[in-house]
Amino acid sequence: MHLPTTPSALSSAFYASGTLRDGAIVSATITKRIQLPISHLWFLEVEYAAGSSPELPNRILLKWPVECSAAPERGGPELVFYRELAPALPSPPIVRCLATAPPDSEVQWLILEDLSSSHTNPAWPDRPGDKDVHEAVAVLARFHAHWWEAPALGSTVGTLHTETSLRTMVYDIRANLPGLVDDLGDDLPVSDRLELETVFNSSLRPWLRLVDPRALTVTHGDAHTWNFIYPRSGQGMPYIIDWQLWHLDVGARDLAFMMALHWDRTVRQQLEFSLLHRYHDELLGAGVSNYSFDDLLLDYRRCVVRNLTFPLIFWSRSFPRESWRHRLDCALAAYRDFNGAELL
Repeated sequence: MHLPTTPSALSSAFYASGTLRDGAIVSATITKRIQLPISHLWFLEVEYAAGSSPELPNRILLKWPVECSAAPERGGPELVFYRELAPALPSPPIVRCLATAPPDSEVQWLILEDLSSSHTNPAWPDRPGDKDVHEAVAVLARFHAHWWEAPALGSTVGTLHTETSLRTMVYDIRANLPGLVDDLGDDLPVSDRLELETVFNSSLRPWLRLVDPRALTVTHGDAHTWNFIYPRSGQGMPYIIDWQLWHLDVGARDLAFMMALHWDRTVRQQLEFSLLHRYHDELLGAGVSNYSFDDLLLDYRRCVVRNLTFPLIFWSRSFPRESWRHRLDCALAAYRDFNGAELL
C-alpha cells in the first residue's frame, strides 16, 4: 500500500496538487492513527524547508476509505468531492484539501488540514449546543445555495435520479422490512409496523419529488451534527466534514436527516422551526429566490417520510441495534408530527 507519508512523497503530492510551489517538506511524523468503520485517519506533523511557499499547515490529516471505490477511475466519492467540487468553495465551511491521490492510485487517499487544535465536536451521543447547531444549519444553507439549481447538476456534478432509479432504490430497501419486523418482534408496536408497511407500499410520492429539478442542489448526505467541527473559542464558523455520501437532492434532505432522524421529539420540537427559519433566511441572503418558507417546509416533510429508509438500511448492514433503533423511533415520531401519511 503506497501512502504519501515520507517527506519526499508528501512534497511530490503537494507539488502535483499545486499546493506547494517552492521548497519542500523536510520532515514528517505520524502522531496518531485512528480506524473508523469506513475510513482510516493518520495524523501527521510536518516541517517545511526555509523559503517554502506558500505557508502551509504543520498539522495534516491523511485519510483513505476502508473499501475502494466502485469507480476507481474517478476515485471514491469523498476524493471526487475534494478534487472537483471543493476548489469552488470557501474554507470554512470546507476543510482545506492539500492533495488528493492521482487517478491511477491504488489507494484513494486525500490530505486535509488538521484542525483539531482549533475545532472540535462533542462525543456521540452528546449534542452540540444550540448556538453551534444554528451555525451548522447556516453553513449548510450557504453550501446548498452555491449549487442551487446549478446547470452543472447531473452533467459534470453528480447524477440525477429518474423515476425508475428512485423506485428501484426504495423497493430494494423495502425488501428488508420483514426482517427488521421479525428482529424487533414484540419490541415493535403494531401501529409502528402498520405505518411502515403503509409508507413502503405507497406510490412513493415523497421520493419521486426528486424527478423535479426545482430546488435541487448538492447535499452532504450524512449531515448529523457530529459531521461538523465547531470552533473551540466559540467564535467563528463550523466546518463540514466527511463527504463520502454527497449527492444531488433537495437541501431539506440534510435538515431532516440532522433533526428528524437523530433527535428525540422534545429536543426536535424545541429547535426545529427556529432552525428551519434560520436555514431559509440564509438561503435568501445567499441569493436563492422563488423558494418560499412553505416550499421548504413541504420539502422537509417529504424528507421526514424518506427518513424511514435509514433504519432499514442500517439493519440490513448488520449495524448494532443501538445504532438504528433510536433512529427508528425518532423517524416515526417526526412522521406522525408532520402528518407524513398525507404526502404518500
